Amino acid sequence: MKSIFSIALVLLINNVFAQNIDYLSQQDHYGRIVILQNNEIKGKDFVYDEWNGGMLVLNDSVFSKQDYLKYDVYKNRVLIKNNKNLDEIIEIADKSLTGFSIFEGNHNLKHDFVKLKSNAFKSDGKNGFYEIVYNSQNTNYFIKKHTKIIFDPNRSKGSQTFNNFPLEYHDNTTYYLKNVDGLYAKVRLKKKDIKPLLPKHTKALDSYIKANKINFSKENDVVKLVNYYYSL
Repeated sequence: MKSIFSIALVLLINNVFAQNIDYLSQQDHYGRIVILQNNEIKGKDFVYDEWNGGMLVLNDSVFSKQDYLKYDVYKNRVLIKNNKNLDEIIEIADKSLTGFSIFEGNHNLKHDFVKLKSNAFKSDGKNGFYEIVYNSQNTNYFIKKHTKIIFDPNRSKGSQTFNNFPLEYHDNTTYYLKNVDGLYAKVRLKKKDIKPLLPKHTKALDSYIKANKINFSKENDVVKLVNYYYSL
């Protein structure tokens, strides 16, 4: 295992989370305050807890348990800590990384991520890591993509007044559902998006939706519905 990771891991020296952002305020020659930048970013660049227990998966067959694992969604990086030196942070940069799991201790949940290529999608899908929406049957019909952007609340405030608001990480989650061709199609958590991708067994599906009071805006309800559909 050690020989595998000596090739697979790239060491990141010092503080890998430092942002190259240095916001300052100054006065122009008219005496007006001009805000250049603020030195903070509100929010988080990761999903779930910052550091979690977890599991790395290489080539879909080699599993490595980790005490400290983080998925940096903003930069799309999987990071771990060196147990012998917790100040040393390692980026998993090897192409053999095909998935990973995060064990979210605060909620006692396991989050599984898998690497997918763009050809697994009907459209709009890109190469990257996608989370399989959790379900007890461990199916992969329903997945989601986490992304983050940095929003600048000062952009619309002008520069003649003191508007030194910090930047903000904004979350975005995109959902995908397998269609009849076995490709992932982008959907919103709405009945009009999801129902057309489940074209068979209409009467049984409608009865299930009514009997179980399926709420299409809830991940767990959509997973139940999709698993029922594929069990018919």
